Amino acid sequence: MCRSAPSQAEELLERVGATRADTATAEARWWYGDATNNFTTLAEYVAAWGAADSEHIEIHGNREIRSARWDLSFWPGMQFEFRAVGPCHLLHRLLRSPDLRAPQWDSIADLTPWSCTEEEFLDSGLGPFAEDIDLGSSGHRIEFDAVDPGSGRRRPYCALFDWGLLQSVEPVLMRLEKRIPQPRLRW
Repeated sequence: MCRSAPSQAEELLERVGATRADTATAEARWWYGDATNNFTTLAEYVAAWGAADSEHIEIHGNREIRSARWDLSFWPGMQFEFRAVGPCHLLHRLLRSPDLRAPQWDSIADLTPWSCTEEEFLDSGLGPFAEDIDLGSSGHRIEFDAVDPGSGRRRPYCALFDWGLLQSVEPVLMRLEKRIPQPRLRW
């Protein structure tokens, strides 16, 4: 995320007293070591990070969804969430602390890097949202239509998310195939 939102990353690094070299070392440890991105159970996170700040279990039909959240001391108001839906489906994402209100986004110009979570974006009313494309380890791409601040006309955009946090919003220059709205699984 340091590459997609450099000014926000610099501010965050300064706040925690870290350098770009520190982030490179941490990223290498994350991807090539026994890092938390390889954890598959809540117990592994608890062993590494200590007890979660909050945990809960939800039942949806015949599925049990277990989730745990940890406050991020270096990023006040943000939390890391681990969610397990059965034994195989895992979700890791950043969320705003539930006791904080989400900022208000009135137009596409308000959507700056790291300004909202994916859930907040989908609840913003900026849509309609057309597609949710899972990009695997690099996050999600959500296509939507919104009013262009320059022309005042509706046009297609795509929003890119990594770890559930907005990274960028770009105009869609050309759509190659017909879009089919897909229902989104909401937690």
